[in-house]
Amino acid sequence: MITVVWLCGTGFGDRIDGISQVFADCLDPTRFEFQPVPYPADYGTRLSYAESVARGRFALASAIRNAPGRVVAGGYSQGAGIAGDVVAEIGRGERPGLEVDACALIADPRRPRLTGLPDTAPAPGYGVSDERPVDGIPAYWAAAPGDPISALPAGNPLRGVADVSEYFTIASPADAVKWGEDLVARAKACRWQRWWSLENWRDWGGAIEYAWNYLQPPVGGGRHTAAYIELGIAARLASTINRTVRE
Repeated sequence: MITVVWLCGTGFGDRIDGISQVFADCLDPTRFEFQPVPYPADYGTRLSYAESVARGRFALASAIRNAPGRVVAGGYSQGAGIAGDVVAEIGRGERPGLEVDACALIADPRRPRLTGLPDTAPAPGYGVSDERPVDGIPAYWAAAPGDPISALPAGNPLRGVADVSEYFTIASPADAVKWGEDLVARAKACRWQRWWSLENWRDWGGAIEYAWNYLQPPVGGGRHTAAYIELGIAARLASTINRTVRE
């Protein structure tokens, strides 16, 4: 049995979010055991995001080390960011004693451009927190087109928010709506850091569109949440793991 160690999204440190549950349900139960790894999954409510990430990294590394056999590591949203970072370090030889067969990431905030799933066109753009490749280990990225976290255009002004805003927060529907509405207000008021390259300039309408995409339907586009279920993206990632990680 291959253990799939998994970090869920923000607000779901001790329970499974809907996107992660769909992924788990689509794994082959005769070959894979889905193991959610508890971690703070916070972004400023109880802990800073940096502290949540640090504890998540430790928890995931411990889960990989203590697994009884072969391992696939992955996660959703904040969890994907952490899992991708840890697996990238394993691939670079920076974590002696840790081994994983593959990496499965949904809505990774550090997804490199042009990465995705086999036989599927990759989503445009790349992660809101810039790009982090994973070398030496098979890695698969599930990204919904229009997701402001994992598929943001290079010049979209929302990139300026990554340094100052709780862009992973889905601790409750009310928190998600509040965050998305704040993004829309910022975009309309042109209140952004001007750090992007001029050749990547996009108009403010792009920022408003992608902020709207974060919100759950029917208020918004749901590209960071509902799209992964409704478009079958989380299920396709599980199918890829079923097909490519063999006994």
